[in-house]
Amino acid sequence: MQILYRERELGGIKAMSDEYGQDQPYYKGEGQPDPNMNQDNLDKRIEDIRRVVVQGATEAQQRIKQVVDKASTYWQQAQTPATPQQASSVEEQRIRQLANIWSTENWRVTRDLGNYMDLVSWSTDEVWVASTETRWETRSMEIVTEPYAGRQVGMPQPLLPVWDYELSPVVGLKPPQARTRLEKMDEIVGCSVCNGTGHVLCAICNGRGWVVCPDCKGRTKKKCNTCRGRGYVADWVPSEKKPFFKKQAENITSSVGGKVADVFENIRQQGVPIPNPIDTDPATKGATVPCPDCVKGEVPCTCGNGKRMCSTCEGAKMSLCNNCAGTGKVVRHREILRRFELRSQTRVIGESPIPTQQLLKANGDLVYNAEVNEPLYADAPPDNVLPDIWRATVELVNGESQVPEKPGIDQQTVSRATLQVVELVRMPYTKVHYRVNGQDYVFYVYDSEGREKFYAERFPARWDRIERLVKAITTDLMAPTPPTNNNAGSYRVPIEVPPYNITEEEDEEEKKPDQ
Repeated sequence: MQILYRERELGGIKAMSDEYGQDQPYYKGEGQPDPNMNQDNLDKRIEDIRRVVVQGATEAQQRIKQVVDKASTYWQQAQTPATPQQASSVEEQRIRQLANIWSTENWRVTRDLGNYMDLVSWSTDEVWVASTETRWETRSMEIVTEPYAGRQVGMPQPLLPVWDYELSPVVGLKPPQARTRLEKMDEIVGCSVCNGTGHVLCAICNGRGWVVCPDCKGRTKKKCNTCRGRGYVADWVPSEKKPFFKKQAENITSSVGGKVADVFENIRQQGVPIPNPIDTDPATKGATVPCPDCVKGEVPCTCGNGKRMCSTCEGAKMSLCNNCAGTGKVVRHREILRRFELRSQTRVIGESPIPTQQLLKANGDLVYNAEVNEPLYADAPPDNVLPDIWRATVELVNGESQVPEKPGIDQQTVSRATLQVVELVRMPYTKVHYRVNGQDYVFYVYDSEGREKFYAERFPARWDRIERLVKAITTDLMAPTPPTNNNAGSYRVPIEVPPYNITEEEDEEEKKPDQ
């Protein structure tokens, strides 16, 4: 009989199989196992496991040695110093100094870039940044009244549209809201609140001349202060005479406790179920007697009938009109309300690989700055401004100050540009093409001298060599180990042998001779 043993050794080592001869029966006489056969199989398996462990340790040692050798080689290559480059002109020396400044400010750029880079070429160009700030003004007319003070007014002038009035100038691009009173537009009219009488019903008593008594709330009776509405007080108990200061302290404590108890009692009367932390009930402390100052805890109120005279109108039921101050006349005039809004617009004129957001953060060289008090002409550029740049600036200014016309909307309510400031900034930049470690790079230097800023889409990283070292070591660790030629301690790949299945018919044929 041939038996195939398959087993997985040491978690992850390949499956192995072996064949054993047919001349050694597993059973020995009357169906009992042979102990010598079991011991031989166990020794065979232990020997196979030992051989596999030794094989794996040898392979791991060889792989670690290879990785260490390669890591040492990579590290020596990374530590190899580069050769500094010498500048051949003043402009090249300036560019290398700018590159060193960039590598110093940006920790991601390789150190001392200007000293070791191979400078291929460089070129200079410029862009212009045109910005406008426009103050938009909105006007509206309001009618305001004030009490008549007896001063005579002249004949009112004709009413004009709000934008036809010449108002006082306003300083600043974003001033606060302002009001301007129109002269010779006063009118004396009767007061519409009091109908010219100068008197109106009292707002406190609603024209009744009296109010409900605030002490008794109209009940004509109020709570007794002696017994606090209980109707009884503590009985007199003979005691020793107390010192003066002790007696005063007890009186103060009793007074404060009574006020606190009254506060909580008022809260309870409002419907809030809150307990009273101070117990002032004399019935819990001893004998009590009826209160001598009240009847069932109540005393008559001083109002007599639950009403009191109104203190504002003193019972006259009428009071002076606040709108006309009792004169029955008001002066009506008109005011122009002015609101201001600041709008800014910026445009980069020219083509540049530097993003617009980066250019707007730079300062540049201010070439032109002025208030637009008169129309600008595209054919008359100022000094040091190119014609094409000035033409684009004039288009920007005219587009910002133009009032859009919308049909069906009153033009008197539309905002208008009343002040505008234009500014032109020249932004020079330098394009530098260089080479590091056989790779080509480009960076840009922009802004004015002494305030240079840098931009680059890609650049040699300061830790580029270390990154390559780590990647190479990782690749070596993940690479498979090549097979060795040592057959004594080698591991043979098992040959797949189809399994041998024993059927019931074969079992019956083998059992017949025994029977």
